[in-house]
Amino acid sequence: MPGLRQPKGERFRTIRTVAWALLGIRGHKPHREGAPAMSPLQILITALAFMLVFVLTLVSVAIYISGH
Repeated sequence: MPGLRQPKGERFRTIRTVAWALLGIRGHKPHREGAPAMSPLQILITALAFMLVFVLTLVSVAIYISGH
């Protein structure tokens, strides 16, 4: 999809913005200055990827603990 292509620096800003949003933290800058221009699809895909990694980590830890 051509709309998902973005420069490497923009991709990092998207990841950083979503990571902080999942933690419930926002910078001190006003919203318009602090948030990069991102499409809702980019935010959704990045958030789903973060949540998948989080759930897989929890499942892995639970399996490891229950095995010992």
